[in-house]
Amino acid sequence: MAMTQRKPRLTYRQVLESVKALRPVEQRRLYAELAKRASVYILEPDDSPAAVRHGRRLAAQIRKQVGASMSGSLEDTMRRLRGRSWS
Repeated sequence: MAMTQRKPRLTYRQVLESVKALRPVEQRRLYAELAKRASVYILEPDDSPAAVRHGRRLAAQIRKQVGASMSGSLEDTMRRLRGRSWS
């Protein structure tokens, strides 16, 4: 099986400079094309009784697991999870 070489990835700065080099009409066309592909959908939360029960069951499971292995304040727990701070 022959190995193919991958093209080097462009950095953000390289892409930005390439876009700046485009004519304004081409920049607008690129922006419109990207807007079609990079959609963000925001949905209202499901507040049905079944969803609320499911969420409460999951929260109880998490409390049970965390309660068995962790003790102390949230700050102590986060400090233990993060490890040594280098600030």
